[in-house]
Amino acid sequence: MAASMGRWLLLSLALLSFSREASGGLGWGASSLDDDLLLPYPRPRARPARACARVHVGRREHERWPPSPAAPSAGRLAVRASAFVAHFAGRAVSGHVTRAAEPLRTLSVVEPGGPGGCASRRRAPVQDTARTAGCSVAQNGGFFRVATGECLGDVVSDRRRVSSAWGQRNAQFGIRRDGTLVTGYLSEEEVLDTENPFVQLLSGVVWLIRNGSVYINESQAAECDETQETGSFSKFVNVISARTAIGHDRKGQLVLFHADGQTEQRGINLWEMAEFLLKQDVVNAINLDGGGSATFVLNGTLASYPSDHCQDNRWRCPRSVSTVVCVHEPRCQPPDCSGHGTCVEGRCQCTGHFWRGAACDKLDCGPSNCSLHGLCTETGCRCEAGWTGSNCSEACTNGSFGENCANKCQCQNGAACDPAQGTCTCPPGFTGDTCVQECPLGWHGPGCQRPCECEHQCPCDPQTGSCNLTQAPTLNNIVSRVKQCLQSSEVTLRTGEFSLLTGTSWLAVTLALVFLLLVSMVANVFLFLGSRVEWSRHLDGAYVYHPLQEMNGELLAPEKEQPGDARSPFKD
Repeated sequence: MAASMGRWLLLSLALLSFSREASGGLGWGASSLDDDLLLPYPRPRARPARACARVHVGRREHERWPPSPAAPSAGRLAVRASAFVAHFAGRAVSGHVTRAAEPLRTLSVVEPGGPGGCASRRRAPVQDTARTAGCSVAQNGGFFRVATGECLGDVVSDRRRVSSAWGQRNAQFGIRRDGTLVTGYLSEEEVLDTENPFVQLLSGVVWLIRNGSVYINESQAAECDETQETGSFSKFVNVISARTAIGHDRKGQLVLFHADGQTEQRGINLWEMAEFLLKQDVVNAINLDGGGSATFVLNGTLASYPSDHCQDNRWRCPRSVSTVVCVHEPRCQPPDCSGHGTCVEGRCQCTGHFWRGAACDKLDCGPSNCSLHGLCTETGCRCEAGWTGSNCSEACTNGSFGENCANKCQCQNGAACDPAQGTCTCPPGFTGDTCVQECPLGWHGPGCQRPCECEHQCPCDPQTGSCNLTQAPTLNNIVSRVKQCLQSSEVTLRTGEFSLLTGTSWLAVTLALVFLLLVSMVANVFLFLGSRVEWSRHLDGAYVYHPLQEMNGELLAPEKEQPGDARSPFKD
């Protein structure tokens, strides 16, 4: 077996050397004929509508793997690219397996020819893109439209989203900002997550391995087949051809797979690739573009055997493809260390005293975190009003308040001052904004809100409410205020008495007048009755004759009669 594998390895190396010479003779500018197309669908096919339905919100099934442990800061991270020759159903297949620790810092998804390649629908050979990006190892990435060069699926390149699948269901592999590896299906909402955004992301077709198990059947039932262009989806899965894949192992290391081949002539199918990757301890992986697109470049030099023919049909030429998976020396993410550090040998060295984290994007003011009474800034803790100190752990003292305890409290009579706002909390017996006003008589306690409960409405101690004023510390003050109160009461009493006497006098006068009125009325009644009797007698004819007297009082001659006078018949 070893001898057989050795012969195949020698044959592969000879073919590789021959292809390099041919490529060198023709120059890298020679273009392929794109004749080995792994195109799954040359004829119309009926697929369930849900397979290509776009999902914009919600969560789709995918696997997340925590970032691999950080390597020591000294030295470079290991990137191991191994060549293999393996037998699949009696067929000898050569290829490469690449492993890289800390994928967050060693993997980049590069647009064809560099930034802007997807927007301009540019295509470029992998080796050209790899040289521009400084890749140690590079291979072709996601799918693309051969006719137009359009990048297909979701593509995030160094935190820039350069292509969108708009929620279409296809297998994806990506790395989030915290180093988490994501494999599976994603909705538009998950791709656009800003809390922990993707820094690298690309799309393939068929989720090969999910959580340590082959997942091809489930992928055939679930994925949209419009991304690949080989033929029926079943043929795309089962045909032997050149293949590439990307995933990770149980250590969280990046794993790249490449196998040489030519559609329907040599190479492997997806089942064989998945089984091979399982033996490499791969946990999650997706299938990338294959056929004539399958290309492996090592240190800027083509290291795979292309399946596309050149314009001169005697030679084989690498295809101009779309995105490229690039493994490089450790780089800082982001390259500028978030503007708060310097990238040294792939690691950010943060500037200042308080920037922390692999990307220098986290402020850390120490274990106390500003004691939860302040905000950590580039210059240290910015304390809330009422707190001070390097960790905002000291409350304002000595009658101060406000930001940095810079304001002086105005509280009097031992009142407590709020360290944040400077408001006064008055002790019992005092009130007002600055606690300078004593409680009015009859009230006591905090804020003078409690009425005194002493007998005879006597005042109480304004602080304790005690009715025993002999023990009150402010006895003299209370007595003075009570005296003022009593003087006012005396004046009020005298005024009241005067008002009472005056009223009595008026009452007596009124009664006397009423009595006199009654007497006058009685006298008038009697006089009226007497006159009525006299009038009645006059009407009955009982007259009485009274001789007249002279005005001077002299009597007339009694017996003297005038001659010829007759005697009066009324003589008494």
